[in-house]
Amino acid sequence: MNRAFWRPFLIAAAALALLALVAPLIPERESEVFSLKKLDPLKTLFAERDFAAPDTLAEQAKQVHIASELQPLESFLLKLEEQRENPAGNLRVAFYGDSLIEGDLLTEKLRELLQSQYGGHGVGLVPITSIVNHFRQTIRHDFSRNWETVSFMKRGTGRFPLGMIGYTFIPRTWYYEETVIETASSPEILDSLGNVVSPGTASSSRKETRRFYLDGPSWVEYSGVKAPGGASEFRRVRLFYSHASANSTVRVSYDGGEPISFALDPAEGVRVLDLSASSPLQKIRLSFDPRDPIHVYGVSFDDLSGAYVDNFAVRGFSGMGFGAIPAEALSVFHSQLDYDLVVLQYGGNVSRPDRRDYSNYIKGMEASIRHIQSALPGVPILLVGVQDRSSKQGGGYQTQPDIPILVQAQSELAARTGCAFWNLYEAMGGYNSMPDWVSAKPALAARDYTHFTRAGAAKLAEMLYKLLTTGTNG
Repeated sequence: MNRAFWRPFLIAAAALALLALVAPLIPERESEVFSLKKLDPLKTLFAERDFAAPDTLAEQAKQVHIASELQPLESFLLKLEEQRENPAGNLRVAFYGDSLIEGDLLTEKLRELLQSQYGGHGVGLVPITSIVNHFRQTIRHDFSRNWETVSFMKRGTGRFPLGMIGYTFIPRTWYYEETVIETASSPEILDSLGNVVSPGTASSSRKETRRFYLDGPSWVEYSGVKAPGGASEFRRVRLFYSHASANSTVRVSYDGGEPISFALDPAEGVRVLDLSASSPLQKIRLSFDPRDPIHVYGVSFDDLSGAYVDNFAVRGFSGMGFGAIPAEALSVFHSQLDYDLVVLQYGGNVSRPDRRDYSNYIKGMEASIRHIQSALPGVPILLVGVQDRSSKQGGGYQTQPDIPILVQAQSELAARTGCAFWNLYEAMGGYNSMPDWVSAKPALAARDYTHFTRAGAAKLAEMLYKLLTTGTNG
């Protein structure tokens, strides 16, 4: 008998037997972080396999027509009528989304359309820093490096609470910079007989984050631009912040003039400082002491009347986890900005071609929606369904198998929470519509078959504008 064979074999067999006895005793666990299903190895081993089931589910979902549900927008439609009758009123939309609306895409055109009908001058609430500040065309936005930026995707070591935009910005004396370090390859070393003495290594790369220190204040500067959906000048300017001390200040320069110092309120909770000038501005610069770690949330650019659309984009965010914005903070922002509608555009960052079960996504998103509803009672929410998204299949691009299933899940989510639902997937043309958007002249979608071009985003905005102003799907 060969011990080298039988001893490992017996150990492995004993381990499998133990697993078969213990696994059924492990309880199931469901959470937003991970799922643990009950495992029965014997039942799984001898069960009949149905390899066609996932594809069958996708095929069934593909055939289902899911209508947009717009009845929950009734109060918003009534507000539009009031705005038409009373142009001195104010209309405001908080538009949350992922990279699809980054750089003010979609929202810039929607803002332009609403302001052409209902008036208004300004781009709404703008963050302190942005990774697409030079891509955005509706406002010129520059800032120093020495800000700590935390968001849904990067909460920081302190797990700082977030502001309405989904970000918190903290003045610092330092900043981080990430560099890619390439590792050189090495050849194999052979002996005189051609045997490998030392194996070679392939070239590789790794990321390294370094901290740099910076003298001077943490500053941000905004300038008006003449662009559709933008503003060439600033009329009402308000700063949102918290965690100020008794000595906290902000130095403000209007149109390049000498800075003026304003004291900040050390009271608890989100505070608002009106920085409006006596006449419209073309540029404003705010400077903060980098040794004073106050929490700065953003600056609002608007007027006393008109329509406004706030672009709240966070790249890579799923939409789950709105609890990171305290309900009290949301309520303060709402009391100052008076939102009439919240739009949630998510789904692309949870989509996976092989995923068929989105029950955990529904649970996570329901928690986010309930959180917003508790802080902004009575404000309708519009859930925008995931767009068509293609992957390469059989030599061509076709709709990812999970997309119709995800659309179904989002429709169910909207019904469960009382939200309006816009089936963007179907509005685009439904199954296999994304390739048509990519090949359109001019192109309406990028060649990643996921994101939209500026022209495509403008087309979506026109469709959404029709939906919001008439209550009909466009």
